[in-house]
Amino acid sequence: MTSGDPVVKLRLTAQYVSSQRGSCRSRDRIGAERQLHSPCTVDGHFDLQGIIRKGDVDIGGIFTINYVESEPDISFRKVPNRMVCTGFSLRDFQFLQTMVFATEEINQSDTLLPNVTLGYRIYDVCYTHFQAIRAALSMMTGVGDNANRCVPHPSVAAIIGGSWSTQSIAVSRLVGTFNVPVISYFSTCACLSDKHDHPTFLRTIPSDLFQSQALVQLVNHFNWTWIGIISEDNDYGQSATSLFKNDVTKLGICVAFTEIIPTVPVAGKISRIVRNILLYKVKVVLIIATEFSVGLIFQEVFYQNITGIQWIASEAWSTSSLFFTEQSYKYFSGTIGFAIRRADITGLKSFLLGIHPSQHRNDPLTVKLWEEIFNCSYERTDNFTRLPCTGLENLNATDNIYLDMTNLRIANNVYKAVYAVAHALHNLMALNGVNTHSVIETLNKVYTTSPYKLLRYLKSVNFTTKTGDKVSFDRNGDPYPTYDLVNWQRGDNGSFFFAHVGEFSPDENFRLDEHIIMWHGSQKEVPISMCSPSCPSGTRRKAQPGRHSCCFDCIPCEDGKISNKSNSLECMKCPLEYWSNPSRDCCVPKELEFISFKETLGSVLLGGALLGMFFTVCVITVFAYHRYSPIVRANNSDLSFCILFSIFLCFLSSVTYLGQPSTLSCMLRHTGFGITFALCMSCILCKTIVVLVAFNVQHPDRKLASFFNPRKQKVLIFLCTTFQIIVCASWNIISPPRPVRKITDDSSSINLECNAGSVVAFSLVLGYIGILVSVCFTLAFCARNLPNHYNEAKFITFSMVIVSAVWISFIPAYLSSPGKYLEAVEMFAILFSSYGLLICIFAPKCYIILLQPDKNKRRHMRAKPGSRH
Repeated sequence: MTSGDPVVKLRLTAQYVSSQRGSCRSRDRIGAERQLHSPCTVDGHFDLQGIIRKGDVDIGGIFTINYVESEPDISFRKVPNRMVCTGFSLRDFQFLQTMVFATEEINQSDTLLPNVTLGYRIYDVCYTHFQAIRAALSMMTGVGDNANRCVPHPSVAAIIGGSWSTQSIAVSRLVGTFNVPVISYFSTCACLSDKHDHPTFLRTIPSDLFQSQALVQLVNHFNWTWIGIISEDNDYGQSATSLFKNDVTKLGICVAFTEIIPTVPVAGKISRIVRNILLYKVKVVLIIATEFSVGLIFQEVFYQNITGIQWIASEAWSTSSLFFTEQSYKYFSGTIGFAIRRADITGLKSFLLGIHPSQHRNDPLTVKLWEEIFNCSYERTDNFTRLPCTGLENLNATDNIYLDMTNLRIANNVYKAVYAVAHALHNLMALNGVNTHSVIETLNKVYTTSPYKLLRYLKSVNFTTKTGDKVSFDRNGDPYPTYDLVNWQRGDNGSFFFAHVGEFSPDENFRLDEHIIMWHGSQKEVPISMCSPSCPSGTRRKAQPGRHSCCFDCIPCEDGKISNKSNSLECMKCPLEYWSNPSRDCCVPKELEFISFKETLGSVLLGGALLGMFFTVCVITVFAYHRYSPIVRANNSDLSFCILFSIFLCFLSSVTYLGQPSTLSCMLRHTGFGITFALCMSCILCKTIVVLVAFNVQHPDRKLASFFNPRKQKVLIFLCTTFQIIVCASWNIISPPRPVRKITDDSSSINLECNAGSVVAFSLVLGYIGILVSVCFTLAFCARNLPNHYNEAKFITFSMVIVSAVWISFIPAYLSSPGKYLEAVEMFAILFSSYGLLICIFAPKCYIILLQPDKNKRRHMRAKPGSRH
């Protein structure tokens, strides 16, 4: 620090230092014994611009009237130049004048602080925190009033300010050591609620903690899951962004990017920030920043011509008329954001209209106001570019933000802050009997003997202003949080206005009038912002590797699983007897699966069985018609008819495998086929034995011939068949086949099957048939070369080979076939074996009977193969 700065070298006495180190009680005790000599001297000059009016009790004010500051030379080679601030803010000057107006209004009151005049010390600290520290330090030491010596106690009862969080943090930490309350009207950083670091800080604007809750509810209400955040590089931006991201990620909303606007603007950096909006393909962008930083983003958006973005504004700029212009409407129409509750301050506009440079000749800020509004100049230079100000200009004829009474939000916070200090002083003086006629005694009473009393009374104020606002503070010095939701709209007459479209408060939560919101591009439909489209019902979300959780692919649910809502993370499994419908959004009962007569497979099998029965009937008819022919008589007509009848029954029994299983059909399927096929094999066995014996016995005697007479053959057939009948009867009595429902998790149907019941009985039936087939095959194979022009044993051998092949291949096919195809395999085996018997045994006979009747002679039956006739 150099002598060119308004530096105050504090030379505290040992008694003063020890008093600062003591406890609260010791401070009171030592303060009463403190010597009232000056604790510091002034070294340098003081050059802060401001408005000062002395009163019995003064209130400090810190405002940001100019927002562009020059950069001083800090090379340490010469005294730095005095800081020059430009860029006059009409809105902030309105805030300053609101403080002056509230002070004057209180001074004219007969009930609030009677006989006490409030004064003020208000400084323009530009857009810097170190200027705010200089202003606060001057208020603590009295620099600016006394050019040589400091006052022994703070010269103000409280400070109204600063205008942004970093300023308030710096000021609060400084003046907190003096126990002076700081009431901010525009600092929202949640960090300021920490009473350990900022014990004397209060505010009339809600904390970012509540703004974050409001913004989260807003984003969640409109289902925006893919948003970008642009924040300012200061305590306000960092704190608000952190709170918002922590809350919003809990709801599954993704922040595509978080960009920081640098404290020192860099063109390339700002350009990259705005380009990320297009890069990440976001449609909703939240900006948490003050007006100055937002202006940099606005300029870059104009330059890159980015449209179609739904902007969300933090309360710092949500009602800023500085940006809501004809030029910005194309890019920022429909901007939505939360703002402080507005109010109507009676008499404020008349007071603002009464401001004139002639009445404030020593006030450079009022002069700048006049020059800014009327674009004139009071400074006579050789090369000025603006016309000189005459002083006859009429403020009432202008239309600017300084006189705008329709958007009194932050100004109302200033108004409430001044009244809060006044009520605290009133209660303190009334309850402690302070002599209101002595300024020195009042200040000594407040700051010397009771340094914490004013702060304690300030925290406990509870009153209602003339605007109808209730003012009180919680234990953290924060007010009751309420917000208005505003929407940037354009009226029918072309004017721009902030439409009130909703409200937020912790008690009433979020209320919204969606039908009056105008979105970007003057659209009435809510914009959509998501990384990936919502997954419809019947699908689930699958995260894309390396990307946010909001970026996903929609995967159809697997068979047997459903999702009955959009954006499901997992598909739900259907109950065991239910299956997913084609759209995978609900479970439906599983279909009953069996071989139906109507389906193709069932029709083919039924046709095969009917065709087999038809051929069998045809053969029976041919044999019956030619029963006296040599070929029929030579092949034992009785056994032939018995075989044909049993083959017909085999075809008929296969039909029981079709249709929905029942108890009766299940019993007929296995036992019916087992008995009929055993009958068929018994007849063929008997016929094979007869052929074999007849051709191998050269001189059959009467005893052997009587053993193989037709009656004995029938007895043999009866005995062979009776065993199968006994097994099947026992099977049906002890553990009969029955219909069952076979349900599996991975099948879309319920298989209706016939359970075999007793596996032993089922094995005995098939095993017995296998024995009969093996015996028939062995005997027929032995008789295959017997002499005769027609040797039936050869055809029986072929038929047994076919039957054996069919049933040997049936076993693995039966064990591996799923569902209804298991029944189909069994039916195929029955049909093929029946066709094999019918064709191999009877087709050659029918061929001779029908096509070669000349060979159906006795002489042909006796001729040897290869003999001439």
